[in-house]
Amino acid sequence: MHAPAALHLEQTHAMDAVLAVAAFALGAVGLLLVAVDANRAGALAGLLGVGAGLWGQLVSRTRSERFLDVIAIGAAAVAFALGMAYGGIDFSG
Repeated sequence: MHAPAALHLEQTHAMDAVLAVAAFALGAVGLLLVAVDANRAGALAGLLGVGAGLWGQLVSRTRSERFLDVIAIGAAAVAFALGMAYGGIDFSG
């Protein structure tokens, strides 16, 4: 049983894949930066990762790219939230 051609399962889209991997890398770097207590840099990497992942979701054409984008958005959002919560923003004046 073959999948319909409209699913693009046999095609590769280099720029879409690069965007998905970049979003994943930004999410991972953001989490690592927050883990070593570089909270502002981790929050910034997380914010950029969320943006790249959302743009990747918008333009991706294959299931594997969208799957990686969802994982990247989750990791980047956690990095952004932790970075902001533990020192990325300060209201103490």
